[in-house]
Formats: sequence, structure tokens, C-alpha cells
Amino acid sequence: MSTKTLNTAIEKIAPTAILKLDGPFNDFHAKEIIEIIDDLLDQDFVHFIINFNQCIEVNNYGVSVLISLIGSINAKNGKLIFTNVDQHLEKKLKMMGLAAYAEFYSEDKVALASLVEKH
Repeated sequence: MSTKTLNTAIEKIAPTAILKLDGPFNDFHAKEIIEIIDDLLDQDFVHFIINFNQCIEVNNYGVSVLISLIGSINAKNGKLIFTNVDQHLEKKLKMMGLAAYAEFYSEDKVALASLVEKH
């Protein structure tokens, strides 16, 4: 098990927040993301881009956290987008059914542009 902690940088471009993950997205580290996104939802952010560029590991618990976030975000009519996802993780997330609820983009600016086009 990795002892590295998960750090999250947040860039706010209302009504969108970009969360840049750095480290393992698993177990107790992943729970922090729920609190961060719930807090941002209370501040009227509805769209979330999660950047996995520096994310070194995502286990099944991390995936379950992502699934639980979908309900909160959908309740506010928001969108969940994943960027910079490596091939292995993208395959895992799609196999777990997340592609039905989240979009995948190569980078943050492309994801932001897609949100602007749709609104």
C-alpha cells in the first residue's frame, strides 16, 4: 500500500471547478474528495473536471468514491469530466460503467471548451 498522500489543487472557474489530483486516489485519501466537492456544490459550483495527470493509483474504493460523487453532481444538474486519464485507468473506469455518467477528455482546456459549447 502506498504511503504517499493525495494532494488536490483546485482551480475555480465558476460554475466549474478543476480538481488536479497528485498521488494515490484510494481508501481514506479518496474520502477527502467527497468533502471538497460537497463544499464546492454548496458554493454553487456544478461542473467538475477531475485531472488525473499526477494521480499514481486508483483502487476500487477510489472508483466507488467517484460513483458516489455522480449522484451529488447530477442532483445539481452538473457535469463530471475526467481529464488526463491514462489508458489503463480509462479502461477500468469505463468497465465500471462511469462512461455513462462522466465524459473523458485529453486535457482541461478541451473539457472547459466542451462545457462552454453546451451552455
